[in-house]
Order: sequence, then C-alpha cells, then structure tokens
Amino acid sequence: MKLYKLVYYAQAWWLAHTGSPLFEEDIKAWPWGPVVSDLYGHFRSAGRHPIQEQRATIVTKTGANWLDYTYSEPPPPAPEIMDFLKQIWEIHKPFSGVALSNATHARGEPWTIVKDLHSDDLSSKPLIPLDVIRDVFRAKIIDAKPN
Repeated sequence: MKLYKLVYYAQAWWLAHTGSPLFEEDIKAWPWGPVVSDLYGHFRSAGRHPIQEQRATIVTKTGANWLDYTYSEPPPPAPEIMDFLKQIWEIHKPFSGVALSNATHARGEPWTIVKDLHSDDLSSKPLIPLDVIRDVFRAKIIDAKPN
C-alpha cells in the first residue's frame, strides 16, 4: 500500500509544482485511496510484505503472435526527477501505508472529492482527474506560504 500512495503523492506534488504529469497512467479512487491500477497489478503479489526482488517492467508487443512480447526495465528518470522522488521519499518514509492511505481520505482531498461524487456506487473505482489533484495540491502550496 505504501508504494501506491508514494506514487500518488509523487504525481500530486509534481503536478502542483510543474502543472504537468510526472507519468501518464490514470489514478483511480479505490476503497483504500488513490491507486495506479497497472502498478497494483504488477506488485500485488507482494501483498502486505516488502517488495524484495521484483522490479517494474515495460511489456512491448513485438509481433503478430499472441506470445510475441518482450520485457524490459524502464529507463532511469532524469536527474531532476530522481532528486524530486528522493524528496518525496524523505518526507513520506516515516509513515506506514495505512497512515498514507488515511491521509488521502481527509476532507477536501482528491480521493474524497471523487468518492463523494460517486457515492451512489461505492464499489466503483472512478478516475481521479489530474486537474483535481493539481488544484488541491497547489492550494496546499499556497496555504503553506507565509503571509
């Protein structure tokens, strides 16, 4: 759970500071907070245990046969993105996955805004629009600035 929330917070703070997404995958409002579905699919086998030797991969279709795929590691991020990700880690590492998830459920957070709009279908996992995430986290930057 901690990985999924760290990825969400990285996207949220990057959007707030730059106005553009850090990555293109959608973030959905799952019952325990924001999640990138593909990331969950890739790492769900770890369950509640630490992710040990598993790495993210890129799957590429290479031919017409249904088995024609290759797997590769993604390229490393640019240095400025790595620096940013290290900052995200340093800020959030003291918190458990559950604590980070609970924080995403606070009033006014993007997850809560989207879930409130879809309260008639509690089993749905609706998309959290990037502009909602950006605007909520930009407001946090403005609120944190001294007057």
